[in-house]
Amino acid sequence: MEENYNKVNNIDGTVYVKDRKIVIRNPVGNGKYATILPPINGELYINGEKVTKQSIIKAVDIIDFKGLKEKAQRLIDIRFNDDKTEAYISITYNKELVYYLKDSKESNILSLDVDVEEGIDAPIITESELFTLLKDKGISYGIDNEIIKYIVSSREIENKLIAQGIKEKLPIEDKINVFFNSNNKLEIDENTEKIDYREFNSITSVKANEVLAEIIKGENGVDGKNVFSQRIPGKAKKKSNFSAGQGCKIKDNLIISTISGKPYFSKNTIGVEPIYVLNDDVTILSGNIKFPSSVQINGKVTEGMKVTAGGSLAIKNGVFAGFIDAKDTSEITGNIVNSKVEVGGTNLIKEKRVKALKEIKNDLESLLKNSIYLKDNNLIKSNITDGMIIKSLIETKYKNIPKTCIKIISNAMQDNCYNSIVVELAKSKLMGAAPSTIKDINEIENIIYQVAKELEDLENDVITTSDLTIEYAQESEISVTGDINIIGKGLFTSQLNSSGNINFCLKSSVCRGGHLKSGKLIKASIVGSDSGVFTKLEVDKDGEINVDVAYHNTIFIIGNKKYILEKPSKNVHAYIDKDGSLIVDKLLL
Repeated sequence: MEENYNKVNNIDGTVYVKDRKIVIRNPVGNGKYATILPPINGELYINGEKVTKQSIIKAVDIIDFKGLKEKAQRLIDIRFNDDKTEAYISITYNKELVYYLKDSKESNILSLDVDVEEGIDAPIITESELFTLLKDKGISYGIDNEIIKYIVSSREIENKLIAQGIKEKLPIEDKINVFFNSNNKLEIDENTEKIDYREFNSITSVKANEVLAEIIKGENGVDGKNVFSQRIPGKAKKKSNFSAGQGCKIKDNLIISTISGKPYFSKNTIGVEPIYVLNDDVTILSGNIKFPSSVQINGKVTEGMKVTAGGSLAIKNGVFAGFIDAKDTSEITGNIVNSKVEVGGTNLIKEKRVKALKEIKNDLESLLKNSIYLKDNNLIKSNITDGMIIKSLIETKYKNIPKTCIKIISNAMQDNCYNSIVVELAKSKLMGAAPSTIKDINEIENIIYQVAKELEDLENDVITTSDLTIEYAQESEISVTGDINIIGKGLFTSQLNSSGNINFCLKSSVCRGGHLKSGKLIKASIVGSDSGVFTKLEVDKDGEINVDVAYHNTIFIIGNKKYILEKPSKNVHAYIDKDGSLIVDKLLL
């Protein structure tokens, strides 16, 4: 009975919250006093002293809780666009927040918890306050009074356009309306097997006094003003640079042709090139065609006839045993059979001169080196003159030197160069019996110096490249300063020489026999045949060759290195490796 009595009389003290008031009960007997822990949002005072940690409390203690209050708030945000011609305002109204004690269960240890309730609203901004705010922000132009009235009567203000300036008006540049088609490129899909050229008008022609274009005058930009009343300066339009070129004039903003010919639009200039158009074949009846500018032949060039164009050349129905000479980028559709085609004009001749001079320079440097070696090592009899040594070497080891001299002389004559020192030296020192008259090996050094000097002068000239597009060539010679693009069935035993690239545009194009020489790249589809016809593909030492399918006896030449394909292969890629070796990557068919 005594043990049960003790349990009844030892009761811990308690504490709880009821109706926002703290109620405390003291312990009974040896029970523990209640403890209390203050809340985060509010302050707890025991007998006038603020407590911040768990504390023992008694019924006689005076407990005071002071809840926090967050004042009602009005948050205002004003933002601008990039050029400050628009100002936007957002206002958020937050009500007052009052924190109070939350009712709790009775326990020996109590951690006070609080709840929150909304109090009074933040006052709506007044017109006076709003205008003062705008003034403080420097906003003085384009204020919207209707939006002001709305703002002072509503609590829902989000991203409202409160002020709007005037944006600068951008200038309107001069432009031109061109009334002719200046782009006559023919687009070829590599999978296209058949092309109808009958509808392709390769050269647009105009008559004199036709309106070719209209210049539409623009306007200068107009000043703007931002919401701070600051001027935003408008930009002036660019100075008009449209002009009339050859064969045209400007009248009342119109560009009018003054001659008949081919119109062009290049570098903001409208002009007319004179052009000769023949709507027939080139035959004995028409005579040879020689024209200082562009030529269009809407027929074929027949046996023995010659067409010379000082500009571009377009031939519709092929060339048969004829001769073609054009200065600018040209196109020949149909077949080219047993003919000679040159595109590049004087630039082509200059390129030939450069190649021949480089060739003779390399040979002469090697000749000089060998001559010195023979003399220095006493490998010749003492009564043999330098001239006899040089003549002997030319006749045995350097047989190409006289042939190259002939090319140099011929090229110089074609280029109307009649005062070439190299030509005179070639005649007097390097051909026939002339080398035997050389008294000292140093005379070769002088020839090399003159060759280098002439090369430098030629290479300083700007050589304009011109391209050629063809369909098919058979037993023909074709030389071009730019690219040669084959857009038809291909080539048969023809000689092609391009300073740029040689491109076969169709997967079905075939190259059988002949010799293709390119300065940079040869990209071919099918080369050679099952019968193993010899076909040469040659590029300069920095060039490369790509062939989809190549048959045996296809010869790859890069610089002075050669490779003969022994078995039919595909995906052939020939190039010079870093170590100077000729590499031919391939897969066997």
